[in-house]
Amino acid sequence: MPKITEVKPVTIDNIHEIIPAYINEKQIIITSYEDMMEIVLQMIKEHHVFNMDRELLRSIMEDLTYMYCPGDDINKERLILQLAPSDDEDDEDDDEDEDDDDDIPQIKVDTLVSDIED
Repeated sequence: MPKITEVKPVTIDNIHEIIPAYINEKQIIITSYEDMMEIVLQMIKEHHVFNMDRELLRSIMEDLTYMYCPGDDINKERLILQLAPSDDEDDEDDDEDEDDDDDIPQIKVDTLVSDIED
């Protein structure tokens, strides 16, 4: 087992510098998301530690892949799907609107009429 004495942290604050510098240093050509996955795997093998949520890491990887290869429709589609509102979000908005109606007290017309007559 290799002895790991030093790790290189990759954080939200420096990821936009670390990955492109690595790609430039190694002179790697990015054409697909799979290429970007290989880079991250290689970086981890070389003791880089990605200190962030994996969903966020994937999102950043998709952005970088598109930056390096914007002419590829698959890379563009990945970003469009990521940026477009999902059906779940629309359903949540509808549910919130319906819940707002529950907070408004309902007044019965009969009550108003009887109060006026008294």
